[in-house]
Amino acid sequence: MIGTVLGNRYEILSEIGSGGMAKVYKAKCRYLHRTVAVKVLKDEFREDTEFLQRFDTEAQAAASLTHPNIVQIYDVGRDNDRYFIVMEYVEGITLKEYIQQRGKLEWREAINIAIQICSALSKAHSRHIIHRDIKPHNIIMNSDGVPKVTDFGIARSVSSETATMKIDTVGSVHYSSPEQVRGGYTDEKSDIYSIGVTFFEMITGKLPFDGETPVAIALQHIQDEPPLPSSYSPNIPPALDQIILKCLAKSRQDRYDSVSELINDLENIRAQNGITDIVLPNVKHEGDRFSTKKFERLGDEDLSRSSRAGSSKKKPDTEGRSNRLLMGLIYFMLIAVILGGIGYFVKAVLTDTGFIPGEDNKPQDYVIGNYVARDLDEVLAELELAGITPEIVYEYNDDVDENVIISQSPPPDTNFKIGGITPLKLVVSKGENLVEIPKVKYVEHNALRIKLQDEYGLEVEEKSEYNEEIGQNYVIRSDPEPGTLVKRGSKITIYWSLGPEKKEVVVPDLIGYTYDQAVNKLLAAKLKLGKTFPEGREGYRGKIVDQAPKAGTTVTEDTTVDIFFEDNVTEPGNNQGGNQTGGTTNKTIIVDLPGGFDYGESVQLRGVVIDRSTGEEYPLFTETVRTEDFPYPVVVPVPVPGGVTIKIYVNDALVSEQNF
Repeated sequence: MIGTVLGNRYEILSEIGSGGMAKVYKAKCRYLHRTVAVKVLKDEFREDTEFLQRFDTEAQAAASLTHPNIVQIYDVGRDNDRYFIVMEYVEGITLKEYIQQRGKLEWREAINIAIQICSALSKAHSRHIIHRDIKPHNIIMNSDGVPKVTDFGIARSVSSETATMKIDTVGSVHYSSPEQVRGGYTDEKSDIYSIGVTFFEMITGKLPFDGETPVAIALQHIQDEPPLPSSYSPNIPPALDQIILKCLAKSRQDRYDSVSELINDLENIRAQNGITDIVLPNVKHEGDRFSTKKFERLGDEDLSRSSRAGSSKKKPDTEGRSNRLLMGLIYFMLIAVILGGIGYFVKAVLTDTGFIPGEDNKPQDYVIGNYVARDLDEVLAELELAGITPEIVYEYNDDVDENVIISQSPPPDTNFKIGGITPLKLVVSKGENLVEIPKVKYVEHNALRIKLQDEYGLEVEEKSEYNEEIGQNYVIRSDPEPGTLVKRGSKITIYWSLGPEKKEVVVPDLIGYTYDQAVNKLLAAKLKLGKTFPEGREGYRGKIVDQAPKAGTTVTEDTTVDIFFEDNVTEPGNNQGGNQTGGTTNKTIIVDLPGGFDYGESVQLRGVVIDRSTGEEYPLFTETVRTEDFPYPVVVPVPVPGGVTIKIYVNDALVSEQNF
């Protein structure tokens, strides 16, 4: 594949990876002059019609996902039964390699990485795209330490039979949910299970389930409970145990309802800096079947109590009747306590509202003043003297200065009861809702646009321009500049680079020059050397006999120019004409397609040689050529003494006739 050009656009440079379904290559896009990653499906999938159809559908859906933590898909195509996906090329290593290098990650770093992975999956799930193959191998850590999830849509495209086969071969079974290893229905919660396994591995350096065979591992996913992560990493907050075990619940209904819920719990831990007694309401929902208690060991007291309960004998029926009488007495006393409590509560409420005056806590009347447009601190000092503690609500306001009261309830001149149940509510301005424009230079413009829109609430306008210093697709500057405070909803313009501006140049004449001379002339004209014909003759010392594009053609800088040499090869006995004895020499004929015809995707190219002394005609070659490959170079053998006519036909129409 190295050197192959897919879709007449993507030039394969090197292989960078291989998986169960495809190989990944580093390539160069000839149109946009950028480095990309090209994933080419393996041969065994070419005949699976259902797979190819679903693969195409899912790949195009995944291409619609734009997110800083998702490897962007640029293109999907087919070239001579080679199905490929063109993706963003990310310099870095996989999360699996990152974990292996570190042994295990510090829990705060693991939370930061997990939140970004979950953010990417939340975007995908909102588009009804399920990954189905989340694992550290499919997460790339770039040079800035930012995780990027790849392989969106591909796992979903695999048929059930193929999926089962590939799980055994690529090791995905370590990260697969119980429903996946059973071959059952999968949904967003299957991705949450795989996140749990990945998170477990990040903070412990180990997998929750492992075995000698894929089948053994699959059975553990279905039957065994995972160990506590803290048993491997004692320093992690106990709340992380609960979160990871909830992700790893056997039943889908016991896992998080969505990735967003998981993000909220992780954000709670990060905000509290790992405090062990924080409350995580999402970890244990009311009615959940899942509970971390089943992972705890019973203490000695629990064991002895269980033994006594199991060994107790059945009591006589008279003891049962006594128990029933005792329970009736307890119920009566409980009802009396409840009724007494209700009466006390009603009395307290009526006392607070003034219906029943109390001795010590009778509410005092106070006339509410006008606090609107006044400084909060000044009003609080005044209310403190009256014994009133107001309820304060803060909100952004573009028209009212910070710490100034916007509104109040009750309104001014209202009789207010101090110590009553109705509070005094003050709405206070936080001032303008301002954000500080972040650093923008050298940031990829798509990622920056999403960040400015989603995190900063700004309206983003993009403009591209040529730049000699900043690489293509990266931001040059912004207006307003970074560090400027602006209102949310304001407009910001980011300028991103198209790379150096390419000018038009004229192709020099290379006919009659040597290889080295041609290279120097092309460099001087800011052009590049393309292919040499016959192929494999780079550095050939002969003279150039033809070139493409032709001399004098106007092209843009960095355009490639192909060159053609005469390759004299003596081949005794290979005499096409029958009356020649001096061997043959190879001649290159450039064939072009005549205009005015609709040739389709490919044509049949056929060549014949005619011995002019005898009039006999011999076939030279027949091949199928794609129309996009024209002008097409044809190398034909010609008897050294000459005396022959070479004719080239396209779809049986004569397009070239030359005498030698």
